[in-house]
Amino acid sequence: MAQTRALNVLIIHGIGIRPRTPAYARMLEDGIRHAFDRAVRRLRLPDIPRGAARGSTALRFEAVCWDPVTQRPQDALLSVLFGQPRFLRRMSLTGRLRETIVGLVGDVIAYEAGPHNPVYRAIHAEVARGLDTLAAASEGGDAPLTIIGHSLGSVIASDYVWDQTRGTTHHLAAHGLALVNMVLLGSPMALYALRGNAGGGPESIRDSLDSPVQIEPDSGWWLNLYDRQDALACPLEPIDAYRRAGVIDCPVRAGSWLTGWNLGSHTGYWRCAEVASIIGQKLAIDWARLNSPRFAERDADKALAALRRDLKRR
Repeated sequence: MAQTRALNVLIIHGIGIRPRTPAYARMLEDGIRHAFDRAVRRLRLPDIPRGAARGSTALRFEAVCWDPVTQRPQDALLSVLFGQPRFLRRMSLTGRLRETIVGLVGDVIAYEAGPHNPVYRAIHAEVARGLDTLAAASEGGDAPLTIIGHSLGSVIASDYVWDQTRGTTHHLAAHGLALVNMVLLGSPMALYALRGNAGGGPESIRDSLDSPVQIEPDSGWWLNLYDRQDALACPLEPIDAYRRAGVIDCPVRAGSWLTGWNLGSHTGYWRCAEVASIIGQKLAIDWARLNSPRFAERDADKALAALRRDLKRR
């Protein structure tokens, strides 16, 4: 029996107040692995050796950490404008609030303006580094890739793939990877329908975004997971280009009892068992399709259809 191939998963965080480490995604990664293990055990894979289908080896994760690109300039801006050391600024409510606003809004402002912006290029360089790490560990060319982007990270992921492919292919030739799934968590991407839309009405809004990046045409999915109580997250199916591309809007409950009814739900996706379960189930089907010829021929399409029906009932 030939050695099984692993799936690559790149994770990109969104806006934040203070720098984080690559361990920020550890809880989500562990949740996806556990969900993968549960899902793959339910699949009929007689041609796969016992023990080969385990999330610990079948899934290869890489978390992009682009915080340092924007954090140092934000700290410098506050120092130049207000002159106090950080611990003194944080002694007042206004100082703490200002730091939060600069951290959240500042990331978005710093990133915008496209490839001519040095911050945009520096953040994309971190994404490229993560993809290269996955590619170096992969077996052969066109290794399967899933990208998970949270908040602004979903926009960064889409921009990076678009810059590499111009929407014509799902192959990231520069990295030897093939984009199978694009998963958005708490994404504000629909808000970009406002850009360049002076005075537009509903019809203009629905038609205002370009076609999204391409994913693997046979079994790839665009998944938009959002909590209805998350005011920063938006559905995408009402936007014509994304509906035609087959985006699946899937509401989830990302918040806890404390945050599930307010904006605090925006940070809950990392710890949400429902989010991990959905992603883990899709990756289990993808892995089985890649490594089990019998499953690919007989059961893969039925398994995908069943999962899609389950998501649409939510």
